[in-house]
Amino acid sequence: MSEHGRRRRHRTVDRVAWILEAAAREPGGVTVAELARTVGAPASSVQDLVGGLAATGFLLERHGRFRLGPAPHVLNLIAGRVVPQISQAELNELSRVAGTPVLLTVRVGLDAVHLARGGEDEIPRLLPLADEHMARPLLRTAAGRLLLAFTDEAERQGLLDELARHDPEAVAEFRRALPAIRASRISRSEGLADPEVSALAIPVTDGPVVTGALVLTHRRRGRSERLRLDRAAARLLAHIQERRM
Repeated sequence: MSEHGRRRRHRTVDRVAWILEAAAREPGGVTVAELARTVGAPASSVQDLVGGLAATGFLLERHGRFRLGPAPHVLNLIAGRVVPQISQAELNELSRVAGTPVLLTVRVGLDAVHLARGGEDEIPRLLPLADEHMARPLLRTAAGRLLLAFTDEAERQGLLDELARHDPEAVAEFRRALPAIRASRISRSEGLADPEVSALAIPVTDGPVVTGALVLTHRRRGRSERLRLDRAAARLLAHIQERRM
């Protein structure tokens, strides 16, 4: 990382992250050969990485197949990391109040990842994004833009430096929008990730810290949908405030 906080990807770190995600996505575990195909690396290199991850509890092995171990969870406990905890019943209630589907989302590196959803989405092809926790580009989603806006300033600068290498126009547009997002605590996406989707994100907080985002979505049809999402967000914010009192 440079003096300006610039972050660059590292091939070995990327491979470790891909291995852990692949193992997490397969309840029955994955073999070294399968992992080698996933990361596009020689099996011998992957074997070394997998062995080290298993030795430190990041992976568990059973009959030659590897699944995610307990170490990531333990590290979160040690760090006191706050991950938004909203039950399925609560998400369904928030969706009912808003009158739209609701997605609970967090930032993972340079991506936004949906943890869970409440309500039924009127665009069925979007369901796997939440149900399979698919990563979405930060600057192309309402949640990602909100979460980036409330990331620590030094870390945000480093992330933007990295993102600018691939999407400088999106970074420039986000920088212009940043003061308004922070002031309103609302972020929008009008077709940024999907031309058919309007989305609006509001923060999930633990005290003063933004730990996640709640995303309201609707099929994009014009200005009327923006107003509908505004009203839905107002109802949701009022409901959340009432529950805290």
